Amino acid sequence: MKNLLVILLFLPFTFFGQSQSEALLFEVVNLKVISGKEKAFEAAVKKHNQAYHKAGSMHNARLYYNINGPDGGTYSWIMGPTNFTAMDTRPRDEGHDDDWASLSQYVESTSSPTYWEEDKDLSVQGTQDNNGKSLLWIYDLKNGTSKQFSKLAGQVKEVYMKKRPTESIYFYWPSFSDSASGRDVGVVFPFRKWAWLDREATFRKEFEEVHGEGTFDKFLDEFDEITIGRVDFMRERIE
Repeated sequence: MKNLLVILLFLPFTFFGQSQSEALLFEVVNLKVISGKEKAFEAAVKKHNQAYHKAGSMHNARLYYNINGPDGGTYSWIMGPTNFTAMDTRPRDEGHDDDWASLSQYVESTSSPTYWEEDKDLSVQGTQDNNGKSLLWIYDLKNGTSKQFSKLAGQVKEVYMKKRPTESIYFYWPSFSDSASGRDVGVVFPFRKWAWLDREATFRKEFEEVHGEGTFDKFLDEFDEITIGRVDFMRERIE
């Protein structure tokens, strides 16, 4: 028992030390805007981001609208990719905090920020710019199954690299444990046109072309064994 406690105590330090110099972190804050104030809010956030969260910086930020799902009808302000070291130099002075506070006139409520890190070993960035809209899958995993999930996600990555070179898929892990939330890992599928959702379903065929005949059903069975549930929703970039 003593050895187990020692291992558990050191897990956070091992986790955070693995990618501290890489820009893989995203801070997400959800905001519910007062009805009728949406356009004014969007304009104010755009101005704020241009002044204090410029593209290409470690504090780059964008605004998204959550179209449906548990946070449907809210906005997500997302800063990143960044890292925790950059949090020490995030904009605060020179009017930043006052400008952010001024947004409260449009906001009904604000969530506590959450932090997600991209798994660069599983994610695939396609050759085509598909940004603008995203389909998100948030999985609730059974305890102790993250390694199995990564193995299965690796099979998906191989399909994307060999069969879908223009498309992107990103995997994200929460930086802080919150087992009660059911948000254990996130998968993001960026796309540009809504027609992408109407395309023919060919993933089974492509999966078996890569991994062999009959492998997709085995893949689904293994996924069912490690997952409790999944929540899907769509998000659209505002600026």
